[in-house]
Amino acid sequence: MVRHQPLQYYEPQLCLSCLTGIYGCRWKRYQRSHDDTTPWERLWFLLLTFTFGLTLIWLYFWWEAHNDYDEFNWYLYNRMGYWSDWSVPILMTTAAAFTYIAGLLVLALCHIAVGQQMNLHWLHKVSSGLLKSAL
Repeated sequence: MVRHQPLQYYEPQLCLSCLTGIYGCRWKRYQRSHDDTTPWERLWFLLLTFTFGLTLIWLYFWWEAHNDYDEFNWYLYNRMGYWSDWSVPILMTTAAAFTYIAGLLVLALCHIAVGQQMNLHWLHKVSSGLLKSAL
């Protein structure tokens, strides 16, 4: 009689799959790594932290500048020739960018806490770089 070895059992680890999938698009078990994070990825983490700080300052500025919205709109009216309330779209775009960067930073900190290798997806790298350059 032939004896077969039992199949290896893996715990599902759904939370870890979602964490690595959203942050770095590594949805499969074999794509995850407990190796040390590369210096390049550490640099991206610092850039992400710096972008978070800039968006926080920018959001605070636009949140507190509500008394100057009218002057800002008048300035744009004199330059463009038509009236439009630009303060609300700028505030909403800034809040969306802040939420996106804050979510990425929370995911990165969770990667550090769990001990997973940080590997930021290229799309997140491009978007955080664009946000940093826009501010």
